Amino acid sequence: MITDSVRRGLAAGLVAGLLAGAFALLVGEVPLREAIALEEQSHAAAHGSAEAAHDHGDAFTVSRTAQQVLLPVGTALLGAACGGLLGLVFAFVARRSRDRWRSALAFGTASWAAVALFPGLKYPSNPPGVGDPSTVEARTTWFFVAIGGSVALALLLWAASRWLRGRGTADVPRQMLVGAAAVLVYGALFFALPANTDPVEVPADLLWDFRLASMGTQAILWLGLAVAFGWLWHRAGNQEAV
Repeated sequence: MITDSVRRGLAAGLVAGLLAGAFALLVGEVPLREAIALEEQSHAAAHGSAEAAHDHGDAFTVSRTAQQVLLPVGTALLGAACGGLLGLVFAFVARRSRDRWRSALAFGTASWAAVALFPGLKYPSNPPGVGDPSTVEARTTWFFVAIGGSVALALLLWAASRWLRGRGTADVPRQMLVGAAAVLVYGALFFALPANTDPVEVPADLLWDFRLASMGTQAILWLGLAVAFGWLWHRAGNQEAV
């Protein structure tokens, strides 16, 4: 089962990654291009000449065209890696599950909430040119702390749910208890983590569009992975039943 689960996770992640890359290219490219233009204008104004903006653009070792072409490739590889890891963990978490379609959807959705949704809400993505360069290391560290804390809480909630089920707690009260506990512990973690105090000096509509595109890309990646992974398990089950 482990090999089959990892293989299906890799395939599902590859498809979801391609879809996420296409979404990022079609939807996220517009606010990204506007943000880069604003950054270059700001840099040029700071140096007192338009030539500075040109020099700043040359600092990128990869052209924008190459970045656009490679974006779906990168998200596909990322999706395959996430899918393989999800398939490996799923093989142990849901090895006794009879309805793997439902289990895959639930597990994939929980993974998205823990790895992408919660950290993205606490520390949302910013377009280029936003943030103090001296705080990059601290901001990156706290972002990964948010991911680690979120995943740890998800595992604790899963263990609590299994413990309640083992004690004979019915599904409805068990799910309500775990749901209420999730709201409390994730709310506590959200307010316990330090806020990002770096100034945001871009138009509000540009910032909003960029963050929506970023969150949408993550949602398509993880939820697409969950649906594709669950469908592959469902398809395999139907073939075995024939």
